[in-house]
Amino acid sequence: MIRGISGACALCLSAAMTQAGTVSIGFEGPHEGAAPSEMSEDGYRIVTRDTMISGPGRSGDGTDGPNEIEGAMGGHGAIAILRGVPFSLVSLDWQAEGGAPQVVAEGYLGPRLVARDSFVAPAREAGFVTFAAGALAGQVIDRLVLYPQRDRRGMGALDRVILGDVPGHAPAS
Repeated sequence: MIRGISGACALCLSAAMTQAGTVSIGFEGPHEGAAPSEMSEDGYRIVTRDTMISGPGRSGDGTDGPNEIEGAMGGHGAIAILRGVPFSLVSLDWQAEGGAPQVVAEGYLGPRLVARDSFVAPAREAGFVTFAAGALAGQVIDRLVLYPQRDRRGMGALDRVILGDVPGHAPAS
């Protein structure tokens, strides 16, 4: 009887440890205009270069709050999402504002590039399109770098980046 109870407890504990939690990064907090060079959201640190925040007046459908983030015109926008413990990319929402823009997602573990995905927003699609991670699906990373295209060939906006905990690497609560 005791052996059965301890086995059931071990099974429940194991199941609880392997369940991955997810968060949605929507670039909330900053006001419309140039994105701050560093911000935090849901336990993640976000570092940006040459990016802009668009608020409710200019935003698409605000799938994760009213803000979205995009590269600044004429710059080489980049968004790095980091956390002290490993995580994984689940999906992201990307929309075309002109042309058929692409966002490149690179996942790193330490200095090593683990995998790279590229998502192209259909030019005729209205609003945000959710793209599931491809090569990055299930990969263990500690830094996600996003390069949203914004040039004369294509302009897009990014919102709702879904990140998941990695079993055995969940943050302390």
